Amino acid sequence: MKTKSTFLGAIEITRKMLNDVMFMIESRTKETYFTRKEKKLNFKNTILFSLNFVKKSLQIELDDFFDKFNLSEISISKQGYSAARKKISPLAFVKLSKAIINWYYEENSFKTYRGFRLCAIDGSVLQIPDTEELRNYFGYGKNHKKSYARARASCIYDLENGIIITSKIDPYKVAERDSAKDMIKELVQIGLKNDLILFDRGYPSRDFIAYLDALGIKYLMRCQKNTIKEIVEAKDADQNIQIIHEKQVINARVVRFLLNPHTEEILVTNLIEENFDMSEIKTLYFKRWGIETEYNNVKNKIEIENFTGGSKIAIEQDFYASIYLSNMVGLLRNDANETINEENKQKRRKHDYQVNTNVLIGKLKDRMVRILLEDCPIKRDRMFTKIVKEIIRNKTPIRFGRTYPRKKGLYSTKYPLNQKRCL
Repeated sequence: MKTKSTFLGAIEITRKMLNDVMFMIESRTKETYFTRKEKKLNFKNTILFSLNFVKKSLQIELDDFFDKFNLSEISISKQGYSAARKKISPLAFVKLSKAIINWYYEENSFKTYRGFRLCAIDGSVLQIPDTEELRNYFGYGKNHKKSYARARASCIYDLENGIIITSKIDPYKVAERDSAKDMIKELVQIGLKNDLILFDRGYPSRDFIAYLDALGIKYLMRCQKNTIKEIVEAKDADQNIQIIHEKQVINARVVRFLLNPHTEEILVTNLIEENFDMSEIKTLYFKRWGIETEYNNVKNKIEIENFTGGSKIAIEQDFYASIYLSNMVGLLRNDANETINEENKQKRRKHDYQVNTNVLIGKLKDRMVRILLEDCPIKRDRMFTKIVKEIIRNKTPIRFGRTYPRKKGLYSTKYPLNQKRCL
């Protein structure tokens, strides 16, 4: 077992914040809230309930939660919870995540890629409850028949360490580049760590490339065929170019290669002096797939779109609570994978192994809250060790290069055997 658990470190930070009066004062929506002892739901218990992977019927979840943890002798109704959560700003969950992120990168050694903190930025559309309030604020997507409320999520994801550094939920029509700029501003405020950011083909523009270059941030972007003129005109496989933006000259590099006989990939980057050859640029860009995997985890395993309310504050609370939970899952996954790697060094195996994330998330239900409520550090260590042992028993082999045909249209079953829910 590794000597220093980042998961337990994040647990300790969360515990301190939940017990900090100033955190409560800064996180309430009105200064008169939580000024006296609450008979039912206080600030801390409301936050803890929101962090317990709540995905079933709200009343069932409430009954189970307060029964298991003996936090109230009075029955809590879903109406009571809805009233209590309105007293808490969604920024409370943002602050919890920020505190952990700041601690993680300042106090821990983290993985890098050739000295860079390798990140990816991407967005995803979220299905949200189709209420009038949400349609008016977040907007909606529509086809020729119907329209439904939608929101747009974006995040900066650390590909090597499995951590969401920052995230946003915006109205559906907000441009991905605008969300990316807001998150990069926050990244600068937090403190850059020699960042190299990967982008998909929706991001390249003269203005955005100039913005990144001015900040000194390294980037690698996939481009569409009809993109910036200077990129289109660069026909060599690997060519340095100059992009003109508002009378400024920006040095860049274009790399072209074939994915298959019919598909050409075009990449633009400012990795000019860093001694990345063409094959390394290709390998580097394919690492961007890690953010797609994380969106799959957040959407289909943590079930970020399984919201517990139909108001704006409920959507934002659930979203940022899910981001916090995703990072706690990532930290525990890192701890468990390090233990697996130590075991693998002592055994000769055909494959390397890693954590089954679906099992890990299922194991954290109830148990993370139990650890957060435990005052004794020795007992917390024991609880953590037990969880890790259970997770490791369900490890899975890493098989590289596997591909599957994409299925469209008619499915054989609504509940496939290889995609069982963990919550």
